[in-house]
Amino acid sequence: MQRREFLATSAVALGLPGWAHAQDDDIAALYAQARQEGKVVMYTSVPSFLLDRWKVLFKAKYPGVDVEFFRSGTGKVLARIETETRAGALGGDVVWMADPTAFNGMVAQKQLLAYRPPEWQHIKLAKQPDGYFIAGRILVGCLLVNPKAGGAGVKSFADLTKPALKGKVAIASPLVSGSTHVIDGTLWKDPRFGWKYFEQLKKNDVLVLNDVPDVARAVASGERAAGISLTLYKYQPEYANSPMEVVLPAEGAVTMASPLGILAKAPHPAAAKLFYRFLLSPIAQTVLSEAGIYPARDDVPAPNGLPDYDKLKKLLPDFDWIEKSQRENQAKWRELFGG
Repeated sequence: MQRREFLATSAVALGLPGWAHAQDDDIAALYAQARQEGKVVMYTSVPSFLLDRWKVLFKAKYPGVDVEFFRSGTGKVLARIETETRAGALGGDVVWMADPTAFNGMVAQKQLLAYRPPEWQHIKLAKQPDGYFIAGRILVGCLLVNPKAGGAGVKSFADLTKPALKGKVAIASPLVSGSTHVIDGTLWKDPRFGWKYFEQLKKNDVLVLNDVPDVARAVASGERAAGISLTLYKYQPEYANSPMEVVLPAEGAVTMASPLGILAKAPHPAAAKLFYRFLLSPIAQTVLSEAGIYPARDDVPAPNGLPDYDKLKKLLPDFDWIEKSQRENQAKWRELFGG
């Protein structure tokens, strides 16, 4: 299987051979070892409200094993792993980020553990064939709009450049946000958009914020009428009574497999495997669905109010191009927007 087949988040079920040889560590034995280790640490860009929910559920199921998180944007997560690896003092066990391209370098540098537990058989969409990482969730780049702030009628990415939305649109920085790096990369590559689209956004006085949660806050509060973000933010409890709405762009929503892996030099290896398997279990994947995120498992339903993944109109990222063009695109971004 080519790397591109893993990275194409719309790929059909990948019938990989050899699953009978998947690693099947006994859960009871893993738990006993994990209790001796005492904790597991995940480095991640996953939102805190999901991490908090998983921590409660995991500790209820496996008492005696604490859960800690370092949560930041993809760039800062990668920087921490690199710094600690060079110092010979890695503190994290599990890593989960939004941008699949970030994991290819980690595989090349032998920073990830090959591990294919039984839970893998329920994830058909995207998985690295050698076992180094797997899609733990499917993120969907969308439009968030606030009709009360002037966002009524916004249906497409193209709409964000209209004069009526001058000074009313927010986007995140691809230098900080891994998911934005993929969304923007998809638009840069698409001949209907390209860099001309972002030049038009700048002329329309777009507000550039750090990360996708910042875009959601700006739209929900009415500071901005619309923005490019992810479906999941509408589902957060803090926005339950907000007028903010999810709009799946007419051109298609940008879909991306969000990879999950175990660090090869994890200081708590048994706890890492235990937590990894928990994150791929139905209970943890259902937390994703309830939060407006498409689960990776094939036996957990899509988020309420969103179409089944197979029926979702998609803009497919070219991850190979995004990865190869990263430095050039980052330079262009800084030239246009600074940062």
